[in-house]
Amino acid sequence: MASQTGDAPQRRRSTTLTVGTVGAVALALVLCGCSSGPDYQGVCADKRTGTRVDDSFCEHGNKSGGSGGYGWWYARSGSRVPAVGQTLPKAGGGEGFVSPKSGSVVRGGFSAHGGTVGG
Repeated sequence: MASQTGDAPQRRRSTTLTVGTVGAVALALVLCGCSSGPDYQGVCADKRTGTRVDDSFCEHGNKSGGSGGYGWWYARSGSRVPAVGQTLPKAGGGEGFVSPKSGSVVRGGFSAHGGTVGG
């Protein structure tokens, strides 16, 4: 609609993003390998049995479980971590009870149901 002074009508443009645009950006981030996850994830385990236990056994200095005690077991990004109560895989390839010397490390907070580190 023109104003009384003879000016042409102005068009308004929407600045909202469509769901398709947001989905495309998310897919691009996944495909590029851009991950904000850690290089290593620590989960608590019984050192004697190699069984994953709840993180609370390793937090706050609680290391007294069984004869072997509890400790953080580290898994590399892309590795599969079993659920609480399941046996951890054999150490190797940068995984095990020794804290990694480089890379980002997160201790605790990983899903009790297991899953893939960084995935």
